[in-house]
Amino acid sequence: MKNSLTTKDYAIGYAELTLAQCCVGMNVISGKFLIGFFPIFLLLAIRFSIGFVGMLAIARVKSLQYSNIYHNFMSLSSKDKLLLLFQAACGGFLFNVLILYGMKTTSATSAGIISSITPIMIFILAAALLHEKINFQKGLAIVIAMTGLVILNTGKASGTIEGTLLGNFLVFLAVIPEALFTILSKSVGKKITEMEAVILVNLFNLILFIPFAAYAIFDFHPINISASVVGQLVIYGISGGIMFFLLWYRGLTKINANTAALFTGVMPVSTTVLAFIFLNEPISNTEIIGMLLVIAAIFIGCKKHFFFKHTSKEIA
Repeated sequence: MKNSLTTKDYAIGYAELTLAQCCVGMNVISGKFLIGFFPIFLLLAIRFSIGFVGMLAIARVKSLQYSNIYHNFMSLSSKDKLLLLFQAACGGFLFNVLILYGMKTTSATSAGIISSITPIMIFILAAALLHEKINFQKGLAIVIAMTGLVILNTGKASGTIEGTLLGNFLVFLAVIPEALFTILSKSVGKKITEMEAVILVNLFNLILFIPFAAYAIFDFHPINISASVVGQLVIYGISGGIMFFLLWYRGLTKINANTAALFTGVMPVSTTVLAFIFLNEPISNTEIIGMLLVIAAIFIGCKKHFFFKHTSKEIA
């Protein structure tokens, strides 16, 4: 498809991708608070429950018929149905299970350093599976982004890779479904609307997490569940189950996957800033350098849409 997007369209797309990753950062902060009250798998099931019910409510407000969502899904080919299910599993179930079990035997710093390869993983998969062109500008931006992410994460602690080989390997494996989610969003997103995709992603993940949540509920003791905890739970579900998916899908309708890869660096930046604001966690000079490098990488990777005339056609 020939690119006919305007500078305004690109600006909106970049804003959507940025806000989507900020929602993930908010989700991390809320999750860090809620993990003290809920078993992990129960918490994740609640997150996707809120996302699913919330999206159904939004669909009703927008007069989107539930029967149409069902018929549109059933009209997809068997291949597209499987891709949508796999995409949902990548963005929710597989990533969370791998990262959570990996974190059991490795440090948060090590996990952060290892997951810093997410942009390059998306970059490589976009070239291999979506046939998106790689140029020097994007390559340089990706390298700078990865460097910034490594510096940002090493600034949080000693900066060394610690933990068991299995734990670090599971964190590394978690990067793959995280990257695949973005790649599959580009292909599946063309067959159904963003709202339909978000509803189905939440539904599929809810179904996948229910058995684990049913087991985990025996470890749940609903004491000291105050109004503030319920409020954080709602924020957790809305930011992670609704806002992230909607904004990320919409942004990807305008922006190439290899450019979107740069915006995954916004998540650790936003998490660091939000932790400083709401959790009073200090920000070191090393972390500031890392954040500035991530921002610089995004600027380098996207600047042609604002400072140069469009001289080539891209696939959006």
